[in-house]
Amino acid sequence: MTRTAGSSNVKKFEEREEISTTGSQEIKHLAATVDGTALDQFKALLRHQQNYLNWIETRHSDLNDAKKELAQLKGENYRGPKDSTYRKYKWYAEHSILLEAINGLEVFYKQTLINLGKSIREYVPPENLGGAVDVKILWGLSKASIPELVFEHQLYHDLENIDKACNALIAARRYNKKSPKANLKTRIISLQAIFQIRHTLSHNHGVVTVSDKSKLAIFGYGAKVKEVVDPSKDDLRKSIVKVLSDEAADFTSWLLDNTADYLKKQNVDRGLELKQKTKDRLEKMLGKSQKLDRLNWV
Repeated sequence: MTRTAGSSNVKKFEEREEISTTGSQEIKHLAATVDGTALDQFKALLRHQQNYLNWIETRHSDLNDAKKELAQLKGENYRGPKDSTYRKYKWYAEHSILLEAINGLEVFYKQTLINLGKSIREYVPPENLGGAVDVKILWGLSKASIPELVFEHQLYHDLENIDKACNALIAARRYNKKSPKANLKTRIISLQAIFQIRHTLSHNHGVVTVSDKSKLAIFGYGAKVKEVVDPSKDDLRKSIVKVLSDEAADFTSWLLDNTADYLKKQNVDRGLELKQKTKDRLEKMLGKSQKLDRLNWV
């Protein structure tokens, strides 16, 4: 054991045998959506982040009001707040929250694709997975955790990886970076720039490098080398969060519709029976869709 100043004894990390965890239901900002869809969970994360920033602002304002009232009661002159510390930590919170929000979209993609794999695995032939032989063998096993093993390790700040996973599961690609649909061109460029900002925040403490500037320029965005990405300036964080929120909702709708098309093809072309339990799983994990409703479920 080692003693940290001002705290109780803390067991050394190297002496531990287990990593501490707590059930999601005990983490208050997660508890309400632990059983929701990946989209529900992502939207809840974004709401929690905004509520947290609002809480910081209101606590600062309330503290200043209380100090002013106390000064008046004591008959003292109130000189107003010295809020440089508040601004420093508010900026730090915005920086951390923006990184978490972008990472949250990656978690959304990953969880959505895992949930889709769990829901329709019996309609996806192992050969669709491509890649290594062991992946195809795993997919053919009956264990429910197989989709997690197949999709958990992949990186989801790369739109090509997301397209590959979607193509493997439902033979459809949303982004097609080399030849995107006209209505998605702006969204794709925005997402690529946002993922580059994530890299800058995560790996360079937000400091724009020559490489960062060059990559952002490819997507049509300027940035000053050696300056720091500022989430609070010109509402940058809010504009990014809007893109993330819109794409999460649009991706979910697209995925459900294309899953319905895929399942219809399996029913018509391969003669596979569409089981009601599959529809129930899809609706629980991803949400409802009119296209799904119109399929021949038994």
